[in-house]
Amino acid sequence: MDSIVNYFEKEFNLSEIEKAKLEYSLNVLFTDISKLLILFIIFSIFGKVKEFLFSMLALLSIRPFTGGLHFNTYLGCFIFTGLFFSSVITLYNLVALSNYSTFIFAFSFITTLTIAPIIHKNRPSYSKHKLKQFKVMGLANISIHFLLYFLAPENPYLNISAWVILLQSIQLIIKKGVEIFEKKNSKVIM
Repeated sequence: MDSIVNYFEKEFNLSEIEKAKLEYSLNVLFTDISKLLILFIIFSIFGKVKEFLFSMLALLSIRPFTGGLHFNTYLGCFIFTGLFFSSVITLYNLVALSNYSTFIFAFSFITTLTIAPIIHKNRPSYSKHKLKQFKVMGLANISIHFLLYFLAPENPYLNISAWVILLQSIQLIIKKGVEIFEKKNSKVIM
């Protein structure tokens, strides 16, 4: 990875900030692609490829704008991601969404409105305006998914996306709670 970053740094005369952004982006790209390929194989073995792909597409449509939990190790991230997709698929297969769709939409919308985006500490910092744009895009994606769901409640992609959005919202609450806990405890130590 370092050789690729060094090549681009020399070839395009990158600043330290540009180099850091490139390094971060390549690292995220490599880890996410490898993680998703392994999970694709695992879900293929269990005959759940369609559900996995629908879940992945739904998550990719919202997570970049809302943020969420991050782990310090590849293995931790891999396990959490596998559990996340497994939970979505289990909910999709076992729980009738129609009974909870309005609650899920309201809960997810309010959670995103009040908490998102949660930006990882290794990610480049953003202006308040850019953070507001992320929030608006997250809310727009949630609204579009649920509007389409209410128009076509039998569509499997839209059913899965509702569960993805719910679990993503719960993840935001957990991450916010962790941040508050860490901030509170860091003041106690000082």
